[in-house]
Amino acid sequence: MLKNITALTLTLALTACANTDKVDANIASLTNMVDDLSAQVADLKTQQESTAADVQAAKAAAKDANARIDNVVASYKK
Repeated sequence: MLKNITALTLTLALTACANTDKVDANIASLTNMVDDLSAQVADLKTQQESTAADVQAAKAAAKDANARIDNVVASYKK
């Protein structure tokens, strides 16, 4: 019985060591994927900030245009 337990333990230990290489490869692959996604998120944040600035500029331009139109309308009412 002790021989069987020892043999089983040795077999499991060897199998676990063999699987470690696969696990390490998977971890490396997942790490690369996370790095790629982090870079994509950073790019999207930059784009979003740029878009937000453009939206603010468009709102300001629309406000100025509306003010000019209001001035023109006010001059016709006089």
